[in-house]
Amino acid sequence: MMVRAPELVGHGGWIGVDGELSLQALRGKVVVLGFWAFSCAKCLRLVEELSELQRRFPDELAVVGVHSPKFPYAGEHQAVVRAVARIGMPFPVLDDPELVTWQQYGVRGWPTVAVVDPRGNVVGALAGEDKGALLHQIVQDLVEEHRSRTHLSLTPLPVRVPPEHRRHRPGSLRFPSKVATDRRGRLAVADTGNDRVAVIGLRGEDRGRITHVVGGFRRPQGVRLYGSTLVVCDTGNDRVVAIDLAKRPGPDEPVEADPAGIIRLRVLPNEVIATDLAQPWDVIADVDHSYVVAEAAGQRLWRIPVDGSSPAVIAGDRFEGLLDGPGDEAELAQPSGLARLPNGVAFVDAESSSLRLLDGRGRVGTLVGEGLFDWGRRDGRPSQARLQHPQGLVASLDGTSLFVADTYNHALRWWRDQRLVTLPVHVAGGVPLREPSGIDALPDGRLVIADSANHRIVFVDPSDGTATPLELDVLALPEREPDVVWGDALQAGTGETVAVPFSVGLDQPGVDRPGVDEPGSGRLELDLSAAQPVRVDVRAEPTWLIDHGPTAWTHVAPSGRVTVQGGSQGSGTLTVTVVAQVAGDGVTAVRRSVTQHPLVIR
Repeated sequence: MMVRAPELVGHGGWIGVDGELSLQALRGKVVVLGFWAFSCAKCLRLVEELSELQRRFPDELAVVGVHSPKFPYAGEHQAVVRAVARIGMPFPVLDDPELVTWQQYGVRGWPTVAVVDPRGNVVGALAGEDKGALLHQIVQDLVEEHRSRTHLSLTPLPVRVPPEHRRHRPGSLRFPSKVATDRRGRLAVADTGNDRVAVIGLRGEDRGRITHVVGGFRRPQGVRLYGSTLVVCDTGNDRVVAIDLAKRPGPDEPVEADPAGIIRLRVLPNEVIATDLAQPWDVIADVDHSYVVAEAAGQRLWRIPVDGSSPAVIAGDRFEGLLDGPGDEAELAQPSGLARLPNGVAFVDAESSSLRLLDGRGRVGTLVGEGLFDWGRRDGRPSQARLQHPQGLVASLDGTSLFVADTYNHALRWWRDQRLVTLPVHVAGGVPLREPSGIDALPDGRLVIADSANHRIVFVDPSDGTATPLELDVLALPEREPDVVWGDALQAGTGETVAVPFSVGLDQPGVDRPGVDEPGSGRLELDLSAAQPVRVDVRAEPTWLIDHGPTAWTHVAPSGRVTVQGGSQGSGTLTVTVVAQVAGDGVTAVRRSVTQHPLVIR
């Protein structure tokens, strides 16, 4: 018996589409509803799976995200808008703060998908993560079934996809999530919205100057600086990497020219020290110099030994909850921030809004927190104190107390003498903290905070709460992180030539914030002082869609075509990255563009 799909209702309204969508308007499409919450680490993988599904069936399928919040702050519409921009969701989102559509579809947890056929009937639902392969098969079967019955509509939907990268000003960060300092006067920042990590000087002439930018990440989170080693949780790629900044770049390593003197690197395969961790969110060195990693989506803590042996779980049984006890029996709930204390490793569990400790005996205990659905903003003893989805943690310099980035309360909290207190923060300029996600301590006792939703780094003196934003010193027009643009579909037979277009824009980028100006105006030109100012890189996913042969070229023109050979039969995407050295109005720059083409090899 077919069940008619309930209509889509959400008092928060729609994001990414003009007006409103309805199932009636989507009639003739296979519809996949993704129920998610931006507080849920596991939901990020669902977004990736749905994005890939939309790319595989661009005409027959309509993907709709239904935001169903758990925490009070996540029910605020502008918070959802920011989350959609931060994640770069390529499909429309219904903001359902009162869980109306959630209840109509009988959803019980995050993430969940529901599938509706072209006639408006519910086909079924899948709960949990990593359902991509099964969901793909269900959609493919529905497409084939209803194409033969001529029920499918291939008319494009009136969807206005929001920009994946929101522009601010040259050199600005975008949703920075974690920070780490060292005694050499350096600051590492996980510039999460730009898929990169920046190292910034904090002393003397280097204050505010970006010295290194490392790319090749997807939504990086936890960062640490230990000597010359930069350790990064490459969250979107489920791995942890360690980069020796003293040895990079190597003597034979190609380095892009940078007018500001920034060393620009990309992660190398031999720098990966752990893989297949379900969204590692933070990392810290323990007393034996091994690395402890918070695996947010896996609800566990891991240890990565320094001798190269395999990583091992040290806390968490994979069940989401708040249960104390021996490490292998304890239940964690999205561990998101780590701090080392003399008696163990403290951590914050975001989903249970708790502050916890893994002691030297391997036992987990709770300092603040009551359960998965207990949150708030209250100071006091453990039985009274409340947090709301904290994500950042650092120990005081003497190791006797902890500072917490209380993310969804937009607050800085201090755990000392078995009490939780709120520290007043007075930011110069009057803009309060918004979604502080990462925190570390400077040698002088000040705190440095990743003020994520304000796209900035803030220094706070805990003695009086005075706070000052970090001003980045931009010496020249920096690399502009590109929007990913969808190009025309490409297809060829096995062994046939595929002509791949490329181009790089030479117009000066605009900004979307009044009162902020970029240096220069008008049109840039290729910097012909470089013999080959344009580089084109082509990558297929999966890789076997193109045959072995050249995948990188240099040119002296801003547009043209390169050719690759069709590989094995199948479908996927072809990503074309163009890097051009440009100049104009007294500045030089590196300009990038990224285009993805649906690719079919027959």
